[in-house]
Amino acid sequence: MSTLTVKLESLQTRGKGTEQRIAKFLLDNRESLIAMNAAELAQAAGVSSASVIRFSRQMGYRGYPEFKVDYLSDEKQHKAESLYGNLSRSDDTSQIIAKTGQMFISAIEKSLELLEPSMVDEVAKRMVDAKRIVLFGIGSSAIVASDVFHKLIRVNKHTLFSYDLHVQLSYSANLSADDFAIAVTARGNTLEINNMLRSAKEAGCSTVALCRFGQDDATKLADFTLPYFYDEQHTQLGVITPQVLQMVTFDTLFFKYLTLADSDADAALQKGRRALIQGKN
Repeated sequence: MSTLTVKLESLQTRGKGTEQRIAKFLLDNRESLIAMNAAELAQAAGVSSASVIRFSRQMGYRGYPEFKVDYLSDEKQHKAESLYGNLSRSDDTSQIIAKTGQMFISAIEKSLELLEPSMVDEVAKRMVDAKRIVLFGIGSSAIVASDVFHKLIRVNKHTLFSYDLHVQLSYSANLSADDFAIAVTARGNTLEINNMLRSAKEAGCSTVALCRFGQDDATKLADFTLPYFYDEQHTQLGVITPQVLQMVTFDTLFFKYLTLADSDADAALQKGRRALIQGKN
């Protein structure tokens, strides 16, 4: 870790008001500064231009331009050393294991904190009451949709899903008010998924988006949202997928669903288990 980064982290926790705001912005938005002058940084950080100049001098530079050059050089070094999140290329295997575990534990805990009990209750009730459940999901989200599909058919809930996008589009075109649609979408801005949510809305079909927390298009289109914590930066997309968080979020809903479903769901699970055992013999 460079001296400049250490100074910024120190100011973020122990600095005064304007110092904290500038340091926090710089640490949280490492790639943004390249196109910013002092006035633009000040506006983004919520301080005055004079505060940015004083901050630069306090850090040991003659002014903002000199600070910016050193900061961008430090950012280049940071990228070279950083693997993902707080993982570094210099970490040994035991450190990678420990940090990876903590990273996922933290993300799961934050995701569960975002779930509103009343929302989970209502979505579970809609699932129980629905004549059939239709799943939408493409790319890596299709893996999660498939997992949801298998859970629901094992409790004998009439559920539709296909990896084929054209089939999903056909499902969405033939929805009714008796159906319930679940859209699995990592970042909420997949055009095809959002178009299917629009089709569902036009048909009077209730919908839920299993999507990252925020105000993305899918959350605006769906009747309900089951959010999860997801903070990957654009340059990190695909390094760690949100699939684990999507599955944990749905499993929480599924546990609630099982408390509302009738005894036929339990009977279906038992029949499924017996069929699997017999299939192995």
